[in-house]
Amino acid sequence: MKRLSIKARVTIWYTLLVALIALLAAGTLFFSARRMMRNYYQETLDSTTQLALDDIRMEDGELDIDRDLDDLPSVRVALFTEAGDLIYGQVRFELPFAEGEMRSATERSGEEWYVLDTRMEFDGAQNVWLRCYISADTAMNLGAIGLELAALILPALVILAGVGGYCIARRAFRPVARITRTAESIIDGTDLKKRIALKGARDELYRLSRVFDDMLDRLERSFERERRFTSDASHELRTPVAAILAQADFALSDLAAEADRVEALRDIRLRAGQMSTLINRLLALTRMDAGQTRLEWERVDLADVAEAAAMQIEDGAAARGMTVECACEGPVWAMCDQTMLTQALLNLAENAVKYGREGGHVRILARAQAGENILGVEDDGPGIAPEAMPHIFEHFYQGDRSRQAGGAGLGLSLVRLIVRLHGGRVEAESEVGRGSRFIIVLPQQAAMDAQAAEKP
Repeated sequence: MKRLSIKARVTIWYTLLVALIALLAAGTLFFSARRMMRNYYQETLDSTTQLALDDIRMEDGELDIDRDLDDLPSVRVALFTEAGDLIYGQVRFELPFAEGEMRSATERSGEEWYVLDTRMEFDGAQNVWLRCYISADTAMNLGAIGLELAALILPALVILAGVGGYCIARRAFRPVARITRTAESIIDGTDLKKRIALKGARDELYRLSRVFDDMLDRLERSFERERRFTSDASHELRTPVAAILAQADFALSDLAAEADRVEALRDIRLRAGQMSTLINRLLALTRMDAGQTRLEWERVDLADVAEAAAMQIEDGAAARGMTVECACEGPVWAMCDQTMLTQALLNLAENAVKYGREGGHVRILARAQAGENILGVEDDGPGIAPEAMPHIFEHFYQGDRSRQAGGAGLGLSLVRLIVRLHGGRVEAESEVGRGSRFIIVLPQQAAMDAQAAEKP
């Protein structure tokens, strides 16, 4: 049985169940009919006995028997002395007398009868036995007919149940076969665009196919992100590696003077630092995507986080003639990982300095409003093109200006992941020629719940 397909097992069990139900139903009907016939015989014999008692009288020591007894339908009547001698009727079988009990008896010819005996007592005269009996052929014929019908109907019903069960199972499992074929066609990962796209009744299998299609959509997006991530990472690492190799070859050549070698080492050191930063960010992104980053929750004043970020960008802003403003509306208490949240805000602030307008203005803010904690960075730089806005949080996405500034396109991706780990969201607004505004929104209650979930 274990080697059979589910469809075959369902068909077999369905057929056996229908056969069992049919047998039970046939048996119940058969025995119910037998019982009904027995009740019918009992009632017929009782009523006939009552009629016979009314037609038999004792007059002057002799029995007076009404000849209407010969006209009783289907029931035979016989009278016997207490010693068993026949007075009236026929002797069809030998059976001891028993008062008021319906019994069965078989004639020499094999015919079966139902018998009811009644003792008749007369004053001053000998008692008489009244025996009423009726043929049981009707019940036997009914049983034979029932058996014949069962012999004809039950096999046909079982065959019909088997065929119907197979058709139902085949139709029911057709979506499963389609799901299997679709999964087998994409198992090697070369074609993730195929979908089950099941149509028809919206039953459990339809919902299962929708889940599979959604899973395939996510797998396709995941594979595409992985390919793009690998390609972009290779591209970003290729440039500094090529520069390091070129500078090292030059420094090792006989054409390089001492000053040239020192300059080459400085350039190698710069490129190695860029690679180290890129690798660290790649590791951070990978750990966050895999859910391996554990937050250290603590109660923090977000105003302190904003002031710390402002202090760290002051030198870079001064080098470009930019002013930095920290706008904090009183203490803004929140549960968060201070180190990671400071890094996220610092990434936004450094971008504002890097891509902002020379001699411009950077504003860092922290406030609480409507049950949410807000951290933000605003600048009055050239802004972001509208077509670039939907992609700025993607891994390695860079516009022309960002590539000129030497970034790798991972900073905003890290910001988004850090904020999501805190149960919040990051929003961006920008207008070309008027600057950009990035807002980190942290739900206060979500932060509390996250801290509770982190505790052992």
